[in-house]
Amino acid sequence: MKKRVCKFIDYCFQSQGQLVSAYDDSNSIRYLDNFEMISIGRLDIPELKIISEDDRSFVFFPKNTPMEKIAGAIIEDITPDVIHMHGSHLWPSYPYYAKTFVREVDKLIFSPAGSSCGTPEFLTYFDHIIVNHPLQVDRMKVYPYDKYKIIIRKRSADPSVFYPNFSEDILYDFVYVAGFVPVKQIPEMIKLVMNTKRKLLVLGDFSRTRNHYLQIKNLIDDFHFEDQIILHDFIPQTEMADLLGQCGVFVWPNIRPENPSTTTNRAVIEALACGMPLLLGRKAFNETEFVIPGRNGFLYDNENSFIEFSEKIFDNINLYRYFSNELIKERFSFQENFIDFYNYLYSS
Repeated sequence: MKKRVCKFIDYCFQSQGQLVSAYDDSNSIRYLDNFEMISIGRLDIPELKIISEDDRSFVFFPKNTPMEKIAGAIIEDITPDVIHMHGSHLWPSYPYYAKTFVREVDKLIFSPAGSSCGTPEFLTYFDHIIVNHPLQVDRMKVYPYDKYKIIIRKRSADPSVFYPNFSEDILYDFVYVAGFVPVKQIPEMIKLVMNTKRKLLVLGDFSRTRNHYLQIKNLIDDFHFEDQIILHDFIPQTEMADLLGQCGVFVWPNIRPENPSTTTNRAVIEALACGMPLLLGRKAFNETEFVIPGRNGFLYDNENSFIEFSEKIFDNINLYRYFSNELIKERFSFQENFIDFYNYLYSS
């Protein structure tokens, strides 16, 4: 009998597609034969909505549903064996959910969003805490905690969804997958590209932080760079390979993020899986293993090195694409980092 796993984030999404993409493994659960997956979130809808596809389902609660009602429905109606909570311990509802769920399921797991994993009191409720960067563990050392609960997860990308699919012509020289949120420092990336003659595609979600998106759009309009800086709204994961195939180089600003897990962002992994060369800010990515300088891309320090390295890549882009494709196989195995990881996590 398959184990029923509930992946839960108490967040109001703008669309159904956002919930699917919020969990980078939602499209890949078909590889796990021993589990039935239910992903849960909120939508601005009048009544409960359930979508079922093979061995996975999506449950959307109306935006204003009380947390007590959601918790009750998960325990009594969905009856999961495992609950995997995603989000922040700072969200007011999460201590309640943790305290409620821990009494009712075989295993309770937490994947924290943000730079802080949680207080010792909060973390005691969970069997495992999944982090994406060693620095997140280092920040927990100020508290007493059970080190055996912590699992540093190494990301990967589904090869049936993310793969090299290059078009004959490059429509966009640079691409930055950013989400239109302030922490991604989109203006810094735009300023770098504005001083070149090349095009930048910024891919995100216009509705996620609407005011910030409008600020970015106004910045571009004010400088009349509409033909050079192109903003693109959210697309499903299944369309990413086609879009990235029209782009030249994946870029990231040279600003150290407050949250270290940002630099393990799955957008970088997905770009590698699509064979894209990487041109990443050294302050953000110096301690990561995404780039072998001179092979699949570069780490740049300033505007001059950004321009210099970008020209090196474009002079021989197919070679850099080749090494990106090789690197994803060598360092970010989908079998080890996804299939084996989740079989262990949910079964042990």
